[in-house]
Amino acid sequence: MTLASSGQPQRGGTLVYGVEAESDGYNPTKNRFAPSGTEIGLAIYDPLAAFDENGAPQPYLAESLTPSADFTVWTITARPGIRFHNGEALDGEAMRIFFEALRADPLVGIAFKNVAAVAVDPSNPLAVTITMKEPWASFPVFMTGQGGMVTAPAMANDPDSSRHPIGTGPFVFQEWVPDKALKATRNPDYWRKDANGVQLPYLDAVEFRPLPDATTRSAALRSGDVQMIHTTNPTEIEALDADARAGKVQIVFDRGEREENFFMLNTSKPPLDDIRVRQALAYATNREAFNQVIFDGKGEIADGIFSQGSPWRGEGAPYPAYDPAKAQELVAEYEAENGPIRFSLVNSGTDSRGIDLAKEQWAAVGIDVDVSLMEQGQFIANAALGDFQAHDWRQFGALDPDYDYIWWTSENAGDGIALNFARNKDPRIDEALKRGRSTTDLAVRKQAYADVQRYINEDLPYIWTVRSQWVVVASNNVRGIMNGPLPDGAPAYPMGGPGGFGGITFLTQTWLQS
Repeated sequence: MTLASSGQPQRGGTLVYGVEAESDGYNPTKNRFAPSGTEIGLAIYDPLAAFDENGAPQPYLAESLTPSADFTVWTITARPGIRFHNGEALDGEAMRIFFEALRADPLVGIAFKNVAAVAVDPSNPLAVTITMKEPWASFPVFMTGQGGMVTAPAMANDPDSSRHPIGTGPFVFQEWVPDKALKATRNPDYWRKDANGVQLPYLDAVEFRPLPDATTRSAALRSGDVQMIHTTNPTEIEALDADARAGKVQIVFDRGEREENFFMLNTSKPPLDDIRVRQALAYATNREAFNQVIFDGKGEIADGIFSQGSPWRGEGAPYPAYDPAKAQELVAEYEAENGPIRFSLVNSGTDSRGIDLAKEQWAAVGIDVDVSLMEQGQFIANAALGDFQAHDWRQFGALDPDYDYIWWTSENAGDGIALNFARNKDPRIDEALKRGRSTTDLAVRKQAYADVQRYINEDLPYIWTVRSQWVVVASNNVRGIMNGPLPDGAPAYPMGGPGGFGGITFLTQTWLQS
């Protein structure tokens, strides 16, 4: 529900964007980019690839991404003449330094374990070759996100690079005051122009303000303190949608694959390492009650990693139906051998109604839960370190499920830092994931990911509740809210940055109408 433009885009002005959280820094080779960090990252950096209107990755900062016949070697060629904000050239060597920095990081590098070697193409100084350990047909999907946001070579030698981001993007970093604002100004030498040959971006500056409380974020939009926000809070979405229908704001709903809300269980720690406890939690969770409490009965109940209508879902995968009697049987069986079931649940400050409801439902079958609150940066760090028993969580929802490979493979479920936060190890999932990423045959890929969903629902590392609905909301003077065309003029995916996730938009062709 957006307003039509009146005349040609106007240059100038500062857009203030209220994001849902602060980030731990803005170096994509080492920091943790949740949706807010990604929104900011896309203003400073350009991704090597971005999604077209059909959800397929296409070259963006890159001129081309070309695989070998067996998908074990990818050649990425940069567009000629592009420079970073500090004047360094974007070329094969710059990309090599970037990819080596990605691989070297103990956390981010986990996503690139399949990369065996990176080298500048000896036949083309603008190209880099990436050699894989195993076939990786969907590699460009990863180039749409943090792994494709190429940093200036100078950042590799800056120990404080997280606070001084340098990219090729439409806006140049100026200042960051943590928990207050990050400011960036128009890149006067940006490489992109619009369809009429006008230099992009249109805005003079952008300012991002972390506003973790959803109600505060909405209030800031209504008061004019910010001109754009994103949110998944159901209560605020309902109110903002009413505002939009009354002509007070503009709102865009994400219509793609939605993220799931769930309780993530650390399957490596007791009592959640016992499948009976995980099964009991699943049987004890009334997802319809979550839908009523959180979405007033209008949401979509989650029952797996893919939503209804997803091309990857297959025929569906059985997930335990609400059955408190069955849950009590499993609890009794476990307690006869091990004693009472008790564990801690960490919340990052999201809607507390869901936390209270889960605690109540689980207590009804004899499971005792301690709840604690933690800020998002530490919340994510604890998940990566495995320093938790259960987390209230929101994740997945990628347009292409290979983007979620890193969260589900057993190779990322070891001790120490790991991206398979639930530490769930299942060789069946590993085989299916590799099958899905090794080919472009759609039928083979669909079956592979349908298998992944089925096995995850058998292992139960996640207790599903409902799916998130992302919206982007803007004041009535903002235009270009949805993603503008790709560099070649083709329509881009309307909302969604890396992975196609909702709540993230490119601000390259956003402008303010006077």
